Amino acid sequence: MSNEKYIFAGAPYSNSAPLVDQLTEVDARVRVINDHPSNLVRDLNAGQADVALIPVVHLFSHPELVMLEGLGVAADGPVKSVLLKCNRPMGQIKTVARDPASATSNALAGLLLQNYFKQDVEMHDFDKLERPDAAVVIGDRALCADPAPAGDIDLSEAWKKMTGLPFVFAVWAVRRDFPDIETVTDIARKAYDAGFRTMEKIAERYAGKLGGSQAFWLDYLDHSIHYRLHQRDMEGLEEFRRLLTTYFSLLKRK
Repeated sequence: MSNEKYIFAGAPYSNSAPLVDQLTEVDARVRVINDHPSNLVRDLNAGQADVALIPVVHLFSHPELVMLEGLGVAADGPVKSVLLKCNRPMGQIKTVARDPASATSNALAGLLLQNYFKQDVEMHDFDKLERPDAAVVIGDRALCADPAPAGDIDLSEAWKKMTGLPFVFAVWAVRRDFPDIETVTDIARKAYDAGFRTMEKIAERYAGKLGGSQAFWLDYLDHSIHYRLHQRDMEGLEEFRRLLTTYFSLLKRK
């Protein structure tokens, strides 16, 4: 076995733990780093990472990157951790604060508000609005937060109702010219298989770290999210790409 190191980059959130936790266990050549999701493409292109778990919006906008086949972070219905938290009822929402952690979830929120909820809204960075009508909140913060005054909208559930398809939030990606794509794909798959077998321990860890029961976290990791991507997931990914192209075109005309 080669001594060459493969650097995998992810974000320190529970939803990616089954993909990331066992990477160094299944292959001694692997080193794992954690970074803000918005920085992961930069890490790839700067050579600071060989493989990164990037939001799919970044995959769409960076043709120099390619996804590893078969793995990602996806949901087929409610996901519980990608929410539009509403301070006003739908119909009165005019301003929406973006979550700084996910360009994909922010784009999904804007697209759904326009195409599914038929709302014309302005989206701003979260620190630009003192009291937004609604806010995109993702990840462990969304899972652990109390409901918003006017309720929460699960954006993955809304996507499923609009399209009938699963939604893919993030995928493992590498640079197109990376020479060992097959090797790191094999490592990523073995790591997920091992992560799946230790799901109960992961759930127990997050229960101790963030609260809630082990059963709550296990239900989230093993049922709300799935990690093996199949044909329907890829159809959902391509539908999101298609709808985003139209959505961004309309935004530019405003």
